Amino acid sequence: MRILKPGDPCPCCGQPIKEGLPTETIMLLSWLQEGKDLLAATKGVNNETTDN
Repeated sequence: MRILKPGDPCPCCGQPIKEGLPTETIMLLSWLQEGKDLLAATKGVNNETTDN
């Protein structure tokens, strides 16, 4: 997982992340970005199994 830094775009609103945010907030935003990245990577993948 990539940890976001001040200046990176916020995964919620797209604005640059401000300096001075608590570590917990940065970790939460990083976790949200990771989830969005995983969701985008799995779009279009067929999750149904076939019995062929």
